[in-house]
This record gives sequence, structure tokens and C-alpha cells, in this order.
Amino acid sequence: MRIERIEAEAIAIPLRRDFGGSTYHVTRRCTVITRAYSEDGVVSEVYNGDNRDGAPHIARMIVDKLAPLVLGEDPFAVERLWQKLFTQSIPAGDRKLLLEAIACIDCALWDLMGKSLGRPVRDLLGGFCEELPIISIGGYYVEGKTYADIGSEMESYREAGMAGCKFKVGGLAPAEDAKRVEAARKAAGDDFILAVDANRGWDVEHAIRFARLVEPLNIRWFEEPCHWYDDAAMMARVRAATNIPITAGQS
Repeated sequence: MRIERIEAEAIAIPLRRDFGGSTYHVTRRCTVITRAYSEDGVVSEVYNGDNRDGAPHIARMIVDKLAPLVLGEDPFAVERLWQKLFTQSIPAGDRKLLLEAIACIDCALWDLMGKSLGRPVRDLLGGFCEELPIISIGGYYVEGKTYADIGSEMESYREAGMAGCKFKVGGLAPAEDAKRVEAARKAAGDDFILAVDANRGWDVEHAIRFARLVEPLNIRWFEEPCHWYDDAAMMARVRAATNIPITAGQS
């Protein structure tokens, strides 16, 4: 099997309201659709990322810069092809967007392999679980939102079959956000996975203060607690001050 063609397009869908966190606003959902075609008629289709500014540029990179490097190649040589594409990052001006473009093609090739074999990509990657718990992302800041509203939101996730929620914090003072998380835990119950994500909203001292306030609430992890400019060192300081696991994010 050989790769005959690769297509990519960026799409953006406006949202009815702003799904914002402590440091950002989301008024539209975006993705890059990548399709890979084999010579024998197999077509893959994948959806990557939520890049709200660079998606059209990523799609152009895929079609103009990267696709010519894999045409005629065997998609099953996925590791070699990834290395071939990665060499383009050495002289690249915008490595971040280029790596996102490489990821789009990489995912499309895995999907092409799976479809050609009639197997889910999960199996090709060595997966063995038949099902996995899924959590939502919620707790977004909305003007006028009450603790009761937060409780109803958590209950709606449980009713939908979600195993938990990653809850947005970092946009208010630590004590205020802790009360919001407490309302979520009270409504959701003790067996509901509850994580928090500050989206880099606090300095170290405020992040530690918040962590200590929510420690009794069985928080699964605390994501991106601190401002962007010294992530590793600042996360380490927060981790040393709390028993809640601290995680980086996709940023």
C-alpha cells in the first residue's frame, strides 16, 4: 500500500457563549481535518487540535510542505516517515505550528493503517481495554453563575455517564475558587473524579493557598497552577507544598 494523496482543511464553528478559563476565552471551536488516501482506495480522516489562530496555516503546511515528503511512501513505515517530517523542524521558523502539522499527518497515517487492516488504532498501539472512563471539562466562568448552578452542572455530567470533571479555576481569588470547587464536590459525590485546572492563572503563593484549601476535597490533580514564565520551577514549589498531584498542560 502506498500513499497517493493527503488533504487538509481548517474549520471553525462559532459557539453560543464564551467557554473561558482564567487566562483565555473560547468563542469558537476549531480543528484541522486531515485525510490520507492510499492507492488502493483506503481513506483515513482525523481531527486534530483546537488551534484558534494558526489552524489555516497548519493546513497549508500539511498540503504544501509536508505531504510531498510522504507521497508514494508506505504508511506502515510510520516511524521513519515521522523522522523524515521532523527534519523540517530544524530550519523552520514556526516550530510549534509545524509540529502540529506533523501530528496531523502522523495521526492520519495511523488511521490509514488501521482501516487497511480492519483494526482500531487502539490495537495497533498495543491497547487492551474495552472501555475507559471519560471526564468532562467544566466549571467555566459565566457571569451570574451560582453555586447551585455549579451543582446542577456536575449532576448533569453524572447523568450523562461521565466519570468526572476537570474544573476551571484560577480566575478568582483562591478562597473564592475553592468555594466553587467545594460546591462541585458536594453535588458530584465522593466517587466522582474531580480535577482542577488554573490555566496558569496564579502565582506560586496563590496556587499554594488554593491547593491547601481544596486538599480535603479529594482532588485528582491540579493542572497548570502558575503563570507561564517559569513553569517547571513554579510547579515544583507548589508540589512541595501540597499532597495534590501537580501536572503540566498541553501548553
